[in-house]
Amino acid sequence: MEDVERTTRSKTKIIIVSVIVALAAVAGGSAAYIYHQSTLVNAITNAQHQLTQISYHGHNGTDALTLLKQHANVATKRYSFGDLVTSINGSAGNGPKYWTFYINGKQADIGAGSYKTKDSDVLMWRLQ
Repeated sequence: MEDVERTTRSKTKIIIVSVIVALAAVAGGSAAYIYHQSTLVNAITNAQHQLTQISYHGHNGTDALTLLKQHANVATKRYSFGDLVTSINGSAGNGPKYWTFYINGKQADIGAGSYKTKDSDVLMWRLQ
């Protein structure tokens, strides 16, 4: 039974990766899945090879900004309300586009440094 479940999960991942890569290619960009410390990281770039989106799973009790820094080269600027992500892997968000943080598909109403993640969370950053 475990072998059947493992095979099903593998096939599902292959299908998901194929769809994302196809969609990114149609949009003129590229998509890459990177395995980092047993965590799946999805990175999407535009036609100029600039990162435009990155997503990863949460880890119980670890804040979202710490996890992002484990998966990417991140620049931040400190404000009284917390750290603002200004660049991810060299792609700067400095107007008119900025890095926006999402938790489980919804724009976050809390800073990434303050949000304690759960294993079930899908965290995403979009340059928009």
